[in-house]
Amino acid sequence: MLHEFLKLELYPNLAVKKSFPAQVQEVKEQSFLILGPFDRGTLLFLYPEQEVLIEYVEEGCRYQFATRIIRRLQKPFFGYELLLPTPESIHRIQLRRFVRHKKVLDVCYALLNNNGELNWKKAKSVDLSSGGMKIATSELLPVNSLLKLQFYVELKGKIIEFLLDGEIKRVEKIPSGIYHYGIEFKNITRQEQDTLFAYVFQEMQKSRRTMADGK
Repeated sequence: MLHEFLKLELYPNLAVKKSFPAQVQEVKEQSFLILGPFDRGTLLFLYPEQEVLIEYVEEGCRYQFATRIIRRLQKPFFGYELLLPTPESIHRIQLRRFVRHKKVLDVCYALLNNNGELNWKKAKSVDLSSGGMKIATSELLPVNSLLKLQFYVELKGKIIEFLLDGEIKRVEKIPSGIYHYGIEFKNITRQEQDTLFAYVFQEMQKSRRTMADGK
């Protein structure tokens, strides 16, 4: 359900799949107030009775509903008042758990061997999902190799360390002499997957807002 400070994506034209960021500021009995939506820092013009589509994500699922604009707001913030949807009009859409996002992170990796010794080396991530990651390194590694991976992410202002097992599923040689390795996480816990999913979604939202602001 809608709640204060929930981040939304608003689609002003139901025929065009282009959204603009907004945020719930207050939920009333029959309506709700939003800050935004903004297009490159400017409040998007919407008119009373205009039908719009709203999407938001909660607990790994995307929710979608259509509603109408009631009025434009200028105080205490720039935004709009919209009709509150009925519970049955909100549609739940399951998200792909392993959606990938291009993200450069510092990664340490070590080949797993029988003697248990770890020879740590440095790499960079190319993309990341809750099910695996792609890393870039100059070292040639065999497909199906097992690795120990260490990296850090910042989620909601908190630094979180990951120490995961992975298996190389594919390799691609880049013209510069660098190898890209597609790695599947092994024995990852549900909590670790959920944390990575939340981080990937956070970074995707940042990228979308940066594009919307024209930065």
